[in-house]
Amino acid sequence: MLTTRGDQPAASRVGGSSCRQCGRAPSRPGATVCPRCGIPFGGSPRDDVALPTCPICYATVGDDGLLPSLAGTGRSVPIADHLIEHERYPVGDDEWLESLRHGDRIRVGRWDAPFDIVRRYLVTGVFDAGRRRAIQHDAVVTAMTQLSRWGTNAASLVGDQPDWREARDAVTALMDRFHRH
Repeated sequence: MLTTRGDQPAASRVGGSSCRQCGRAPSRPGATVCPRCGIPFGGSPRDDVALPTCPICYATVGDDGLLPSLAGTGRSVPIADHLIEHERYPVGDDEWLESLRHGDRIRVGRWDAPFDIVRRYLVTGVFDAGRRRAIQHDAVVTAMTQLSRWGTNAASLVGDQPDWREARDAVTALMDRFHRH
């Protein structure tokens, strides 16, 4: 988690200084080492740990623990600052997408699909099941796979099913509305 006391973003409290491995801010002004990771604040992450990933845009930090700034300035920022930048540079209309959510599922056309897989696809454009490689293969998941592979303007697919075509249209409409924000 990249927040500390009072749910205030880590980087906004102490002049942008944070741990590049976990995103934690110093708990007191004179602190120089992250108590969670044991590395100096502002130092590069260790080589033997999994690098943090942004929970909003799914970007993983580089070996230096930094991500490109969303402001387009060409500089790199720690993940804590990157999360704060998402307030000014959202990836899509998440409030609208949340309104379609029912528990851990989302309504797409006349189908239901896993919310986290659909959101990741809408944000990245890449169909990836993540760590849970075995996912439910329903019409929406098949549509996302086909759109990821052949795009929206693909010619008629061999063996195409009417349900698949309808699901591709529903996913495309959902994607267009999500990115209209």
